Amino acid sequence: MASLRGHRYLRSDDPKQRDDPLQHLSLLATGVHGNRCSPGRWLRSPAARPQTLRVEPAENTAKTRRTAMKLTRRMLGIASIAIAVGTAFAAPAAAEDKKIGVMIYNIGVDPWMNVGVKAMEENAKKLGYEVTVVDGRNDVAQMNAAIEQFIIQGVNAIIVAPADPDSLVGSVLKATDAKIPVVSYSMGISPEAPITAFVGSDEEFIGRLHADQAIKMLNGEGNVAIMTGILGTAPQIGRAKGEHDALKTAPGIKIVEEQANDWAADKTVALIQDWLSKYPKGELNAVFAHGPELVAAAEYAKAQGRDEVMFFAVDYPEDARRAIKEGTLTATVSQSPALLSKLAVEAADKAIRGEKVESKIIIQNTLITKDNVEQVPADY
Repeated sequence: MASLRGHRYLRSDDPKQRDDPLQHLSLLATGVHGNRCSPGRWLRSPAARPQTLRVEPAENTAKTRRTAMKLTRRMLGIASIAIAVGTAFAAPAAAEDKKIGVMIYNIGVDPWMNVGVKAMEENAKKLGYEVTVVDGRNDVAQMNAAIEQFIIQGVNAIIVAPADPDSLVGSVLKATDAKIPVVSYSMGISPEAPITAFVGSDEEFIGRLHADQAIKMLNGEGNVAIMTGILGTAPQIGRAKGEHDALKTAPGIKIVEEQANDWAADKTVALIQDWLSKYPKGELNAVFAHGPELVAAAEYAKAQGRDEVMFFAVDYPEDARRAIKEGTLTATVSQSPALLSKLAVEAADKAIRGEKVESKIIIQNTLITKDNVEQVPADY
């Protein structure tokens, strides 16, 4: 705003003069600059000395009216430009809406996945994205429908955690045809699905990691029972393969049971009840599981006086950390859902912006035992 110094001020106290638009315009036409002449408002006019004057009525001449009409047209032109500029700046707001669609095969079953979804939403928000999360409820048709709906909505990227490697190939192909990048989160997907990136763990390595620890602690001898995650999912397939590959190197160890607990605590407890009844002391030496729900089984076994059985889990929540400290759980493998979520959102963001994205982003997994549990905080 221009300085008020070196100006004198003109004000109209006459209601007739204040309310006459031609009077206002004539003031502007004669070189008076400043605010519009509304009641009680001041107008500036260059002057040598400050002085308050009353504004005399403008003569209602043809010349004054022509000047007023020119100024009116000029003001309307300026107003039109202002509206056009405002519209031009407002238009990109809708165009810059950034959206990521997230489809998880089954959110409710797995606490790990719930933590992962929350972390995804938080990380996406930091980067300016709106996130829509759909729970596939383990229904393949519902999962594919969710992805197709994301395509219709025109999201910028899609993050998926499929129930099995082959279930989403068709809908992922449709997404890539629509130029929408797709990131597979934690759960592997078929090579036939042209995803932008996979963000997760080496599932076979996880299985080998805790199986190797069991072989070491069993001195290569004993009976082992395995609880798997949901059959057909990439983690279940990979972890089971890693466990079996490791145990092949220890011919003195025998797998006596292998059943799915679907990463559910109630099924886990039901299985351990059955196995402890079926295998008395000395006939069952270790139990593997593909998730942290094994803590419930370990606590049940301890309550039954079967603390000779060792328990090897996957994932590292607070209750698993506590159980290792107490000696109830023998070992687990760290796999941070928050870290994976951060990396998945970052990969989607890079793809959206046209940057290069690694096709496989694999995190490091750590074996947690009583030897390092004090130094390693829980993942969630």
